[in-house]
Formats: sequence, structure tokens, C-alpha cells
Amino acid sequence: MNQTRPPSPETVATHLAKCINSQLTEGHECNFKTCKIDNLKIEIHRNGDVYGIRAPYVKTPTWITSETLFDTIYSIYLCRNSGKIHFCHANCDGDRITNAENCQVCCVSGIQYQSEAARSWKVESRCVASVVANKQDPYMYSREQDGSVRLSGVHNMKTKQCLMIARETIHTLLFSQDRIRNERRKIDDVRKEAEKLVNRYKRYTERHKQPLIYMNMITIYVAHIKKKPSHAHLIYKSKTEQDVLINKYASQLIGYWKTVLFRTSLGKEMPSLFQFKSFAPACLYIMKLGLCMHGVYIIEHDRYLDAALPEANSLDVYGISKPAFTQSKNNVLRAVREMIEARKETPTNLRNFGLAESAKVKP
Repeated sequence: MNQTRPPSPETVATHLAKCINSQLTEGHECNFKTCKIDNLKIEIHRNGDVYGIRAPYVKTPTWITSETLFDTIYSIYLCRNSGKIHFCHANCDGDRITNAENCQVCCVSGIQYQSEAARSWKVESRCVASVVANKQDPYMYSREQDGSVRLSGVHNMKTKQCLMIARETIHTLLFSQDRIRNERRKIDDVRKEAEKLVNRYKRYTERHKQPLIYMNMITIYVAHIKKKPSHAHLIYKSKTEQDVLINKYASQLIGYWKTVLFRTSLGKEMPSLFQFKSFAPACLYIMKLGLCMHGVYIIEHDRYLDAALPEANSLDVYGISKPAFTQSKNNVLRAVREMIEARKETPTNLRNFGLAESAKVKP
């Protein structure tokens, strides 16, 4: 099943039903109490502009590999008793029951949907389940005996949340499938450009009736490839190596973030300028060259990030807002520069504070 656009779950369900072609589906009503229901894992794969699916009972295209995975569908179910396919969604054809929270549950998949509509003195009202909010003290693990908050508490819930954001950002920029796919596309584009230059040289020699020198063709091809080197070998890491790098850079991001918030005037007066979601990618790109003042690296220069991070103009591919990224990066540089120029802090003090905060973060 090859298509020119991603197939919808409904299209996949219809195709599966045609492939199974069971004669027992007529008049059969599936129910989880009487039927054996299996949740089918459907994978959508992409090869250029062609999309295909990998699913049970469907012939898999030969070009599908683990590297061409595009999306996964979990909302399609199979009744093993009759071979009937059920695509579960808010308006599916499965029967509904109401659970203890007055929410509608599909009798085939068991998935809970929105609350049922009920007639009342209003035109229509909905019985919505109450939302349980976590009202615990966010600094409950970071207070001294007198109740004051330790700003560098390791078990601070906010710090843990920022740590998760940092790990997700680092993984997305360095080791995600999107990064690998874009790196391979870049390699293909460079090769095509090099081949065009070689063909141009070939046409030139034919037009001027000159001998075609094989070594010149190789030189042109290799020289163009080296102009835009690929760093794909830097992002092909094992799971253990990825975890080590992600934990290392995540702890450094937490340390630099707290340095800007707690040791700079701009961070203390306007902490909203340094939202961690936009601070994390901005700081990673600052670490490519480092932030050095008076001969001291306040933010360390990292050679691996300098070579492995993607181009900043492609950040929108990874779900990062480029305007917010640029603004956050400028604010970090501004905050540190103002403190050093006003002689309120020394580069050594800022560096040591960041290292101490990074050391407190446990992976």
C-alpha cells in the first residue's frame, strides 16, 4: 500500500478490512466481554514522497526499514472472533457505557471519551469529571529547618521539570529520528550538487573538444563534498553513550540557568526573560563557542556540540521557535555582560557558581 500522502487511520482501517475480508463480520457486534480484542500496532513509513504501512495481514513494501518510520497508529483494534476491524474514535460505531465518573467508554476498545450529554433545566449540560490538582509545596524538599527555601535544592520540583525539558531538547537536537533524517537529506543534497559540477565539467570538455581527465572529475567531486562535511558519524551513538552525553549537558544547562537567574541583575529583576524551554537551546548554541570574558570561560566551550549541533537556521524543523531562541540567546549574553562590565561580579565567581550548581544535579 503506497500513497503520496500520509494515510489516515480511517483509510488504514478500511484497507485492513479489505485485506482480511472476513465473512463473519456481517451482523456481528463486538464487545470486550464476549470477544477477544487485539490492539494492532500500525506503523506509517516514509521514503521520499511515498508513504507505506507496516501492519499485520498486510504485505509490507520492500523498502520499509526501521529508519523510515514516520508515525505510529494505536487506535485500530481487531476482533479475533470475527476478524472485524474497529477504528476507535470519539464518534466510532462501538457501543457506549457510562462509567462511575459519568464518562462514555467504548465497549470494544475500553477507551474513555468525553462525558455524556444530559438534559437538564439548561439546554444542555455536561457532567465533567473533577480535575485533581497537585497543591503540594513545590519546594517541600528544598526547605531549611526554619522554612526558608534553598535556591539550589536538588529535589526541587521545578528543577526536575527543567531537567526533563533539557534532556528532551538535547535528544531532539542530537539523536532524534528527525535529526538523522535531516542529516541524511543533507548528504544526498551535497552529493547531487557534486554530481552536477562533474557533469558540468564533462560538458565543458566535450564542447571545447578537450580530453576528459578522470582525476579532475574526482578532485571536483571530493572538493565539493569536503566544503560541506557531514557530521553524521557524531550522532550515531549507542544508547549508553547518548545517556552519558544527555546527562552531562542537562546538568550543565541547569547550572548555567541558575547562574543567570540568581547571580545577574537582569535574571533577578526579570526572570520571565529566561524561560527554560527557550533558554535550553540558546545555551547549547552558546556552548558551541563558549562565553569567555577576561580570559575565563563562564560558559564552557564544547567541541562536540560545536561539531554535532545542527545549523541554527533549521531549528524550526525540531519544533523550536527561532525568534524566541534568538531573543533568549541575546538576553543571556546581555545579562552576563552587564554584570561583568559593572564589576558587580567577576567571571571566576560566575564560573564557579555554575560548576557548583551543575554538580548538585543528579541524573
